[in-house]
Amino acid sequence: MSYEFYKVLHLLGLMLLFFGFGGLLVAAYSKAELKKAARIMGFITHGLGLLFILVSGFGMAARLGLAAGLPGWVHAKIAIWVLLGVGISLVKRKGYIGWPVAVLLLGLGTSAAFIAINKPF
Repeated sequence: MSYEFYKVLHLLGLMLLFFGFGGLLVAAYSKAELKKAARIMGFITHGLGLLFILVSGFGMAARLGLAAGLPGWVHAKIAIWVLLGVGISLVKRKGYIGWPVAVLLLGLGTSAAFIAINKPF
């Protein structure tokens, strides 16, 4: 598969991840009781997003010739995605506080984008 294919898959994963965060966070913040199917949809989109990001991220790394040894910026991105992975539990447990949780999650996503674009280390 081409680098461009993996990049599109990576962006799709990003959209799915934040789609799941957004739905569950808005529901928690508004104190709305979601039906089981809606709650499951939020968790599934989050999980699929993480899966797509993981697979496509390693696919892009392989296309860049980084399979032998991963540089520091790849390790930083993996750490951020792990934090975003456990972030769903933060949304579930503390989503009612709203904006601070949203800013934290968006800050992590923005940091990952900055690292991917600039490859600072």
